[in-house]
Amino acid sequence: MLNLVFLGIQGSGKGTQARLLEKRHGFKHISMGELLRSNMKKRTSLGQSISKYMLRGELVPDEYIFPLIEKILQSDARGIIFDGFPRTIKQAEFMEERIPVNYAIFFDLDDDIAMKRLTARRVCRNCNQDYNLLLKPPKDNGNCDNCGGELVQRNDDHQEAIQRRIDIFHEQTKPLIDFFQERDKLVRIEASAKPEEIYNQLINRIKLQK
Repeated sequence: MLNLVFLGIQGSGKGTQARLLEKRHGFKHISMGELLRSNMKKRTSLGQSISKYMLRGELVPDEYIFPLIEKILQSDARGIIFDGFPRTIKQAEFMEERIPVNYAIFFDLDDDIAMKRLTARRVCRNCNQDYNLLLKPPKDNGNCDNCGGELVQRNDDHQEAIQRRIDIFHEQTKPLIDFFQERDKLVRIEASAKPEEIYNQLINRIKLQK
């Protein structure tokens, strides 16, 4: 199995592609954003410590992130998709010392498209099923297809926080493209296409069988 890092601006479809690879090829999908939001929702000590950063759309400090990564690697270190980590050169160097990365996939998407996609995201208040009013709308605009629960916008998906995350991506995360390019591990994917088209690009580039 391959170890993959998914890079790209929020809204570029990293999570969708990670779930497809998880379902069709048996990868373990580690979404740092989902891990952090889960801790916030459960009001763990970690969740309470990171909430102020998450709600402002800022990067959570490494002192909270690195122990989570260490715990993941203790249980499973092969066939992992890292989605949302690393986000800085320091995090990439931390990762490089602990796990072999086969490919870093860069999902390339324009800022304005990302903003439209992110402000259209909704989640079911009851079962946490994800929707997107542009890309994956529910049958009933205001209710979940699975349980009928109310669809709401995540606290960190308001426009100000989204713009802050976009700015952080350009300031801190984009240098990772050069980091992995220099190590001949970067694969660039055009992320404005439809999900199945992106999936076909991806598996062809990393030589996975359908």
